[in-house]
Amino acid sequence: MIGYQTMLTVYASCATVGIACMISQTATTSATTPSTTSATNPVVASVIPYIVSAPDGAQYVVIRFKIEPQWHIYWSNAGDSGSSPTVKLSMPTGWTIGQAEFPRPQILGNTQERNYGYENSMDLMIPVVAPVGSVANSISVIAKVDWFVCKQTCQMGSASLNAQLTTESNKPLVSLNPRVYPSKLPPSIRATLEGTPTSGTLVVTGPTKSFVAQPVRFIPDPTAGVQFSGGSGPFLATQSGNTVTARIPFTIDLDDAVDGPPRIRGLLLTGERETDPAYRIDMTAPDVPVRAK
Repeated sequence: MIGYQTMLTVYASCATVGIACMISQTATTSATTPSTTSATNPVVASVIPYIVSAPDGAQYVVIRFKIEPQWHIYWSNAGDSGSSPTVKLSMPTGWTIGQAEFPRPQILGNTQERNYGYENSMDLMIPVVAPVGSVANSISVIAKVDWFVCKQTCQMGSASLNAQLTTESNKPLVSLNPRVYPSKLPPSIRATLEGTPTSGTLVVTGPTKSFVAQPVRFIPDPTAGVQFSGGSGPFLATQSGNTVTARIPFTIDLDDAVDGPPRIRGLLLTGERETDPAYRIDMTAPDVPVRAK
């Protein structure tokens, strides 16, 4: 029997900022025969054929995207246009499926239109927890994957992936493009919220020595109902003496907060490289009532 859990990100409009859009054909494949690129499908999606183990013991099902040169797919917040990949993952009964984890994105586009995404390849990590007791050496999973890929034009693509995964422990992920996966803020860097229930400022501050690479920038990934002043970013931190500070104003519209309490969320990026440290920020706005559904 197969259990089922959905991780969903709503597609943005194809017509944003004058971008043309085409619909690509859905592919049904196995893990050993991934979806293939073509003139109408510049992305290959596949499932890594084993349960990936992290150094801390966490386990993941990994969806790998291979992307044709000059094309790109998107981070969880695409930016001014585009849409994030989505995965509907089915696993045997007893397995628990978590929220997909994206690696640090590239900052794409220009000052008129800013996007966050990935070129060449991207590994989407989906945390899973095995059932209590003995686990089979091999399990079947089904992944329904959708993506939005752009160059001069944009396309929506999808694939239904049927995979047989080995569950042997301590097998790490070998990435095609090394990228850091964001971690929690270290104790030396503080994130606080100032303001009222409808408007405020996210303040991130820490000693210069805590930031191993420059510049320091914040890119937003807000929940419904939250708008960062200044658009999609990135927001540049400033240095004064031995302290680095980022101040990012935001507003909250409770009528739009349809997914629960609004959250002030995003990534703090250090440096320019995809392997430079990146830190998650995810805070509930204080004193904001939950909107009645």
